[in-house]
Amino acid sequence: MELINYFSDAKEAVLTTSFVLNKTDQITRVYHHLEDGMWEFISDRAVEESDYKVISMEEILNIDEELLSLSDMGPGFFAYRKEPNGTFEIKPSIL
Repeated sequence: MELINYFSDAKEAVLTTSFVLNKTDQITRVYHHLEDGMWEFISDRAVEESDYKVISMEEILNIDEELLSLSDMGPGFFAYRKEPNGTFEIKPSIL
């Protein structure tokens, strides 16, 4: 089975929040959306639509290098970690 690396395009647009960008929050949830292949890197904080920001894959990986462990997570999956620096658990997304 060939391993597909979904993080191969450093300029790919991804979603995050102003709280992650400002380092107020750490990334604890990651979604790889099935319908459009978009990545979403967020914390546990409830956010409004206006809190979302679009940045590059390279920028989000510079914020948290542990995200590299999710580079083979396919569309339609969700990753969660209880601790900001903990290990991600990957599950099928229900969104």
